[in-house]
Amino acid sequence: MANYSIWMLEYAHCLTQPVGSVLGGQFNAGEQLLTFSYLVLKGEDHIAMVDVGYNYEAYGRDLADKFGVVDWQPPEKVLAKIGLKPADIDTVFLTHAHFDHMGNLMSFPKAHYYIQKREINDWLWALSLPKRFKFLTQAVDPADVLLAAKLATEERLSMYDGRAEDILPGIHLQPVHNSHTFGSQLVVIENHDGTWVVAGDNAYQYRNFEGLDGDGIYVPIGLGVGSQVQMMMALEEMMNITNRNTNRIIIGHDAESYNRFPSWQTESDGLYVAELSLAQGEPSRRPG
Repeated sequence: MANYSIWMLEYAHCLTQPVGSVLGGQFNAGEQLLTFSYLVLKGEDHIAMVDVGYNYEAYGRDLADKFGVVDWQPPEKVLAKIGLKPADIDTVFLTHAHFDHMGNLMSFPKAHYYIQKREINDWLWALSLPKRFKFLTQAVDPADVLLAAKLATEERLSMYDGRAEDILPGIHLQPVHNSHTFGSQLVVIENHDGTWVVAGDNAYQYRNFEGLDGDGIYVPIGLGVGSQVQMMMALEEMMNITNRNTNRIIIGHDAESYNRFPSWQTESDGLYVAELSLAQGEPSRRPG
């Protein structure tokens, strides 16, 4: 059984996210807070991340400003909250290629990246479409996709066509294609304290699983390029993986995550850290 510590690190947030983009069909429900986070997995032999956020420069900055994302902090400051540096990261699992998940590839010089082949191929296709199709690519920085392809030629990025087992001990990649994006994937962590799954924007909130009024009726996400049917099937896939325990589903955009798990807020930037699981023998990073 794998023995990982798991932290979720908020690196930015949006204070004015339309609820309709988070919960499908809720068009007149106003705005809400949306957190922007990535995950760190620390084991005995590896330190991995799930997604890398974005870099607040060039088109990444334009996209962040367009979507109202504020208070961005670079990974060296965010990772320092748990005693790590970007150069400590040796493995990164990319759930999908949107700018806020794959927009900071250049910041982790020793990392090897893993993604679904379809995610890269289909974004290259979508970016080649005429301008009238730009809605599809509104959250993608073309430079990120090209950099991913370059990293593949340098043998620093591996692309899978389907499920991949034990990329690191106990960590598996489960595709959920044609959902939030063309080649989205879940990251499954079989840890010492049970099985976890990283949603990778196939859920924005726990309410996607638990229902608008806690009635258990799935609500698909409001923003995606795939079908609503596949988005809901992705929700069911995550529930099955975790034996229908939503508290084993890791949702990086839901501020509720920082209430459900032991967390703390950094006064200097107002951003949160959640300590989801500690490896056996690993000390807590929580202040005090």
